[in-house]
Amino acid sequence: MVRWSLTSRRERKRRPMGINCSSVQDDSDSNAEKPSKTPVQTPSETVRIPHHACSSETMADDRRRPPTPRSQGGMGLGPSQIAQSGDQYSLLDGYDSAIDRRLAPPTLKADLHYTNEKEYNAQRELLHIREGALAYDYACKMKSTSVERRANQIVQAVKRRDIELVYEAASPRTGYGGQKHPRFFGDHFLSNAELIEQTWLFGIARKMPKGAHLHIHFNANLLPNVLVDIAKTMEHMYIMSNVPLMTKSGDSAGFDRCKISFSIISRKKIQEKRGETGHQSLFDVDYISKEPMPFRDFCDQFQRFYNQAHGKKEDDRTVDVDSWLRNKLVFQEEETYNLLQTADGAWEKFNGRTQMMKGLFNYVTAYRRYTQLCLAEFVDDNIQYAEIRPNFMATNQVWLDDGSAQLDNQGIMNLIMEEYDKYQLEHRRKVLKGLKIIYCTPRSFDPKQVEASLNECLDFKQRWPEWIAGFDLVGEESKGRPLKDFVPEFLRFKKKCADVKIDIPFLFHCGETLSIGEETDGNLFDALLLGSKRIGHGFALPRHPYVMEKMKAENICVEVCPISNEILGLTPRMNGHAVYSLLANNVHCTVSTDNGTLFRSRLSHDFYQMMAGKSDMTLHGWRQLIEWSIEHSCTNTREKAELTAAWLVMWDKFCQDIINAYEGKLKGYLEPGNDNDEIMGDGP
Repeated sequence: MVRWSLTSRRERKRRPMGINCSSVQDDSDSNAEKPSKTPVQTPSETVRIPHHACSSETMADDRRRPPTPRSQGGMGLGPSQIAQSGDQYSLLDGYDSAIDRRLAPPTLKADLHYTNEKEYNAQRELLHIREGALAYDYACKMKSTSVERRANQIVQAVKRRDIELVYEAASPRTGYGGQKHPRFFGDHFLSNAELIEQTWLFGIARKMPKGAHLHIHFNANLLPNVLVDIAKTMEHMYIMSNVPLMTKSGDSAGFDRCKISFSIISRKKIQEKRGETGHQSLFDVDYISKEPMPFRDFCDQFQRFYNQAHGKKEDDRTVDVDSWLRNKLVFQEEETYNLLQTADGAWEKFNGRTQMMKGLFNYVTAYRRYTQLCLAEFVDDNIQYAEIRPNFMATNQVWLDDGSAQLDNQGIMNLIMEEYDKYQLEHRRKVLKGLKIIYCTPRSFDPKQVEASLNECLDFKQRWPEWIAGFDLVGEESKGRPLKDFVPEFLRFKKKCADVKIDIPFLFHCGETLSIGEETDGNLFDALLLGSKRIGHGFALPRHPYVMEKMKAENICVEVCPISNEILGLTPRMNGHAVYSLLANNVHCTVSTDNGTLFRSRLSHDFYQMMAGKSDMTLHGWRQLIEWSIEHSCTNTREKAELTAAWLVMWDKFCQDIINAYEGKLKGYLEPGNDNDEIMGDGP
């Protein structure tokens, strides 16, 4: 078994910026991470890493080892260590030093002059090999077993098979001027959603043990019908709209442009409201905005009024209340990829949908049932550990089912912990090994409110040390306050934590933007300076190369949410996602869903899209992303070791299952050679 080592943040600060692979070693039960005892190689050593030696601890050693003194070059280490030419700088010497520590000679020619084609081709092949030695998945390739390598060959063959039999076989779409657009692997997620479900690769992604899921907004992780179905059973559930659904002109515009919300409301409050406004129906043309209507009545009357507004026969059920509400809750292909759509426009839709989700989620029956189903979803999608992000604030607490009172934040914590313990009584940690909670509060709060939340987070950590993972601010980054607005509060919080010897890491959302040089992408600077353990999204990070290198040196991981970033307007397709620039620079990344309910996705879809966006992505690449998710989780050393050991057993079985299930079904698709495994060690 591979031995994994864990190093302290202090030791990580001393590392040159380079490349490492996930690492964990069971040294104690403490949250404090102890320095690795792995010996540091001398700068003069040139290392050819064999398969069995290319463990995570060897790769981590690369970042601790100073550059080979070929020149004063470095990997973004500072002005005196960067090879300079006029006002330009180069990282080339730093890269060559890192490569030389991994590969035996020969090196590339010093000049770029070739006497014949054979010499040129040899140098071209060597160039590929040397660049491959810097790849983010290099360590996982080098330590791969023969079973893993065969499983990867099959995965590559499955991709070829899916492209031919699913994508190329699908009817092309007709675009502007009648142009035909063939379907293809890696197109818009919502455009391909139905095709993805037909592919063998998605079946493999579903079965893959995914390690740690680190970026999940708790109220948006399940299919939308789950909460709607529960709401139908609630006597005190009410529905509201910002506009009447029926218009005086008799058209269907109200059904299209309305913003729907839900709430549990007590009988007493309803009686008070009706004394002021009388009975209200969303189907009245004179309906008053935001006035509540019993949800059961709405469901009973919907079909008649919808068909009337759309000129359909009375018994037509092409669109029923369930499908209409579901479409209101999730993003549609036409709106997401519309020619006029922008990131701001997508966020406007997103915020409306989260408001709709809020009322469907925030009452005891739904919260308990949702928690149970969410845990079952983690198991069904082969997730071994999760850090969920519920919102904690006085204005968004969980109602009792009759709307008479609310649970406070402590009550919400107790509810989640109770349901988790109940679930594990039956599940017995067979797949899901652990769960923690990231304390989240809105970035729209003022500093006093944020400070109150920070104090409560510390109180919760003292009450339930094994449950609280960290602290985050949530909400639309460009509309909320920047992190710098709360620096005094954050610094006081860090001092309070240090005084009581408690570690509560920041896990900030930041860089979820296309903006350059504004306060929004400036959050990356503050996340770095405040010592964030991970950052959420980090889409703008490659545009800040110095901050990116500093984050690498601090071992800060990026929680990448591929489908969310596409649908919210940061990239038109997966192959344009910033994650591939981050990985090319060996920034540690993990894969997460963000708000899967609204995107009709689960974690398997995001891993699938990671493969779809990079033609040479391998099973080893998937493995590296998973290993990083475990390494950068907010688990203590003992928890990491247990999680890693369990995951490795599942991974080995998964690779063998790929071979058993698909090897005999891929005649004509399996190609000779290593399928992107060009750099191999001497594994079994």
